[in-house]
Parts: sequence; C-alpha cells; structure tokens
Amino acid sequence: MALDLTQLKRVGPQVGATHWTYKSAGDALTTCDGSGYFNGAADRLKVGDVIYVQPTSGACGFLKVDSNTRDLTATPPVSGVVDTLNALSLGTTDSD
Repeated sequence: MALDLTQLKRVGPQVGATHWTYKSAGDALTTCDGSGYFNGAADRLKVGDVIYVQPTSGACGFLKVDSNTRDLTATPPVSGVVDTLNALSLGTTDSD
C-alpha cells in the first residue's frame, strides 16, 4: 500500500514539534517506518514532528521525523524525501 494523505491528521501545535496521527489501512508500522513512506506529506512534515501510527493490525507506535529534504527555494522546488527514526512500538500484549 501507499501513504493515504487523507488519514494523516495534525493534532498538535503548529509551532515547535507538531503531533500527527496516521491511520494506515494496510501497512504495518514497520512499513510506515521506511524512508520515503511519508514523501507525499513532505510539504506538511518537519524535522522533529511526531507521528502516532495506528495500523489496521499489528502494533501501533510513534515515529519521529528525522529529515525532510524538501526545498522550496530551489528552482524548480525539490519535492523532498522524508525519513523517520526507527519506530517506537507500543506493547501488544497485556500480561496482567
């Protein structure tokens, strides 16, 4: 599957690190973690933003935007490659 921009929602402030939620309808957290997965949102995401990913199945988790090479000052503008740090997975079992 690919990034579905309609499922990427801002839930935090626009200054400093912005918090986002992303509900994936077919990709696991580890797929969303891949470099370039969020390229379609390069115009929205900035370094330091945090994305809470909720896949249809499997572990949920957090991603932090590590780099975004988008450059609007270039002629023509460079669309950008978004890379996130390795996912911080939330627990999937409850032992109590």
